[in-house]
Formats: sequence, C-alpha cells, structure tokens
Amino acid sequence: MPWRPGVATPVVAGSSYDASCAGGPGSLTPDVLIQHAVPAQRVLLERLLQLYLHDFSEFAPRHTSYGEVDAEGLFPYPPGLDSYWQEPDREPLLIRADGAVAGFVLVNRWSALDRPLDRAVAEFFVLRKYRRAGVGTRAAHAVFRRHPGRWEVAVAAYNPAALQFWRRAAGSAPGGVQEHPGDGRRWSGTVLTLTA
Repeated sequence: MPWRPGVATPVVAGSSYDASCAGGPGSLTPDVLIQHAVPAQRVLLERLLQLYLHDFSEFAPRHTSYGEVDAEGLFPYPPGLDSYWQEPDREPLLIRADGAVAGFVLVNRWSALDRPLDRAVAEFFVLRKYRRAGVGTRAAHAVFRRHPGRWEVAVAAYNPAALQFWRRAAGSAPGGVQEHPGDGRRWSGTVLTLTA
C-alpha cells in the first residue's frame, strides 16, 4: 500500500553533523526521511507503538502490570496519542528508510529535568530491520534539525542499549551533549541535553 505524503523533512548531507544523514547514490545505507504523521496515519502510528511497547515489555518486572497486554491483546499507552494532534507543542513523526516505514518519533516539550527547553524526544522507535544500519542516527539528526534549539532526551535506567545509541546519535550535535542523572521521581535514568 502506498504511503500518504505529509509534511516531510528529507535528510540532506552538509556539515559534519549532517554528513552521516543521507545514504546517497549507490550507498548501501538507506536514505532517511522524517515525515509529520497526519491524523489519517494514526492507525499506522498506533501499530508501530505496539511494536515499541512490545520491545519494552522485556524490561518489565514480573508480577507487575507493566508490560502486560489488555483483554484485546494490546499494550496500553496511558498518555494516549490524541494530544499529538491537538497540542501545538507535540509532534508525531514517522521515520522512512528508502520510502518504507521504518519507525516513529514523538516530540514534546516535557522536561525530565524540569528545566526550560525547546523540545524533547518523548518516544523513539526504529524497526529491528533498520537497526544498526544508521537509520536511527540519521533520523535523530533530522529531527534535531527540524526544530533547532535546546533538546532533552530522557533514557530509562533499565535501557542501557538506548543510552549507548543516544550518546552516539546526539554526541555529534554542534553544541555537544551533556548527561544529567534523573532525580528518581520525575525521571529514573540519564537525561541528555544538547543544542541543535
């Protein structure tokens, strides 16, 4: 089924921060596109969110409700997605690799450090097929370029692989990246801050 075009941000090579973003002609690395998810793509985003939540279920402690599915076999997402089409400070984005759906990013302005910021990565997911192919890094760079300014990326303490990814992906930001510990109440884990 062909994808429906929304507002897209093509990934274009340029500065050293951008250089790893586009595959280019003849490259084995996929070209990456960030596309605003329009309301008609909500079902697609909800299905990708289920895969994301499934990945996170491996970290859920036994004998808790975390990582459990509901009576219909779906993982709940308590914040819901409605606000991403209703509030101007939130943005649902799709990641495409060579035109195919490869993941999603949810962007908002919630600060895990309770500090002023311009944007934060709320959720970030790349399909397993596209992991370790540079798609996630190029998508992160494209998202940062889409909204220049002060960013936070909060990484859960139980997900060391994500922390390694974000250190690499954000580490090439022009303003550098700083790491801060969460306070254990508002956020448990590491929070990366950067200026894009």
